[in-house]
Amino acid sequence: MKREPKPTFDPSYVRDVSEQAYRLRLEQDSPGNVARMIEKDEDNGEKLRNRASAYDPLTRAYLKVLGFEPPALTSW
Repeated sequence: MKREPKPTFDPSYVRDVSEQAYRLRLEQDSPGNVARMIEKDEDNGEKLRNRASAYDPLTRAYLKVLGFEPPALTSW
């Protein structure tokens, strides 16, 4: 019998949270960092969003610690 997959957070949601955390950290270091990075990359923030992926495992852990749980998957 096949096991039910464990519920996981939506990857887009995790990346959105990770990106916001990444942007906050960049701005804390030096105001204007985000704008300069996006301008230098010339891609409207695509590379910045990909760099934020390094935060994804921590984002998932923090969400669980804070009491957020991924919705259970429903099988039909």
